[in-house]
Formats: sequence, structure tokens, C-alpha cells
Amino acid sequence: MFRAQQNAFDDAVAKATDENLTSENWEFILDVCDRVGAEDSGGKDAVASMIKRLAHRNANVQLYTLELANALSQNCGNKMHRELASRSFTDALLRLANDRNTHQQVKTKILERMGEWSEMFKKDHDLGVMEQQYMKLKSQNPNLYPPAAPTKRQITDVDRQKEEEELQMALALSIKDKPATEQASGKKPSQGAASSSPAGSSQQAAPSQPVPQGTTAATVSRVRALFDFQPSEAGELQFRKGDIIAVMESVYKDWWKGSLRGQTGIFPLNYVEKLADPTQDDLQREAQMEAEVFGEIKNVEKLLTLLSTSSSDLNVRDNEEITELYHSTLAIRPKLIELIGKYSQKKGKF
Repeated sequence: MFRAQQNAFDDAVAKATDENLTSENWEFILDVCDRVGAEDSGGKDAVASMIKRLAHRNANVQLYTLELANALSQNCGNKMHRELASRSFTDALLRLANDRNTHQQVKTKILERMGEWSEMFKKDHDLGVMEQQYMKLKSQNPNLYPPAAPTKRQITDVDRQKEEEELQMALALSIKDKPATEQASGKKPSQGAASSSPAGSSQQAAPSQPVPQGTTAATVSRVRALFDFQPSEAGELQFRKGDIIAVMESVYKDWWKGSLRGQTGIFPLNYVEKLADPTQDDLQREAQMEAEVFGEIKNVEKLLTLLSTSSSDLNVRDNEEITELYHSTLAIRPKLIELIGKYSQKKGKF
């Protein structure tokens, strides 16, 4: 039996798309982005590794691979676009979307991403394969469209009582489980108790799940939009796919109230997926990334000062310093883009 040839990106891509992750790990994703930008064949090798991951039968791996590909499309320029719009990568996407064993959430995400990439690449005729394959996918899967919003049905007193009971149960479990977890791990409370699952564990965490029937707003704090939603009535919340909505309360059955970019309103649950709250490790990684970006600001300022100097006033040493500063600031570009997106999202809440 022939085994797929190993390339230098396989390990990094596997870490960024590991099935046991509970949400996108941006440290691993940005590591892949940085390596693609630093190596001549980085885009081609990264795509070859992602094709292997798309062939994995775990839906988490497939979803994380699509998110990694999207991050590469946004951060790694035209060379990466050409690899994503290649026949080999788009064929892999279509194979996965047309496989009857593929999870519906994965199929929907493929359609969503291919649509976004078609729009992103449309100005470059050399990347037209992506749009051709996207149109082919749409014709072969006519049911991959946003669902109809459910009718608004009033929540009964029994529903409210159930929501309150779920909240109390969740609070009780969080208090009970924390000391038990700390004791089992042998760590002090101040150290935290988060640990990764061992390889081969039967417990697999999903990256983010569609809001299941019967789930209440009491135990969900954030959701992500799977589709664009245009309000048809006053009081409904408009959002775009990919938006992160802060959940406030249940209003109707299958409709919650949420907040986004300073606006509040109700939204249908079948348009969103719930997101896990960030762990302590996630928050620490985020703080470290911010520190790295802010630590490079002085180099950016110095680079701008040198670039604003008349070329006749620059000497050879200055030119060498400009080159060095340029490469050092280029390395933080993906992290800076993520940070801008994060603070834009936070600003929208006020």
C-alpha cells in the first residue's frame, strides 16, 4: 500500500487541525501562515497537506482545515490564492461536499468558503477555477442554502422554569467540577486545570456545534452566524455570516435575543452555531500574541521614519536596516490582522 508523501508542512497543518481542539487555535494557524510566507513552495506544500486533512473522516478535522485555508487566503497573498484555486484543491473540496457520509455542517461550510473565495479571486482571471467549481457545487447541491427562519412561538412558564433549572445546574456543575479537576491533575487552583485529551481518546470535542433543539440561552454565551440574516420585521437583528453574537436571553421558541455592533435584536437559532467560551489557556495565548504585536510597534515606527527620509539621504547601512525592519514587521502581519478584527468586534458591542 502506498502512503502519501510527507512534506514539511504536514506536522504544522496537523496541529492546526487536530480533532481534539475545542476551537480554532490561532497560535497554530498563524504559525502555518508565517511558514507559508517564509518559504518559496510554502503555499503548494500547505495545500498538499490540507488535501490530506480533508480526506480525514473526522468532521472536526475537516472544519478546522477549511478555517485554516481561509486564514491562509486572507494572510498569504496571491501565491496562496493560486494554490487554493488549483484544480487539485477545488476537486478535493467537491469530493468532500458530494460524499454522502460528509457531515451537513461541513458541506455547508465548504459552500460558504468557496463562495467567499470566488468573490475574493474574481478580479484575477487566472483564479477562475474557484468560481467554476463553486457554481458546479451549487448546481450539484441545491439544498445547501440558508434555512427558513422558524415561526415565532411564545415561550411558556414551563419553558422559563426549565431555563432557570438548566442555569442553576450549569452553575452547580462548574463549582463542583473545578476542585475535582484540580485535585485529579495534582495542580493548585491558581495554576488552572485545563489539559489536553490523550491521543486515541474516545472523547472528541467538537469545534462548534449548531444550536441543538431545546438548548436555552441560559447556558450559551456566544454564537457564530452560519449565514447572512436580513430582518423581515422590526426588532430582528441583522448580521453577516461569521459574526459573533453575544447571547442575552430567550424571547421565543427557537429565537434568542442578542447583541452585535451596538445593536440588539432577536435572531433564529437555525442561522447560528454555539461557540465554546475561551479557556484560560486560550486567554493566555491571546495575551501573548498581543504582547508580541505591541512589542513590534517601535520597529514599525522606525521603519516608517526611514521610509519617509529622502532616498538621497540614505546610506547603505540605512538600506540594510530598512530591509531587516521590513521582514521583522512582515512576520507580525497575520497576528496584526487578527488583532484588528478582534478589537473591531469588541468595539461593535458598545
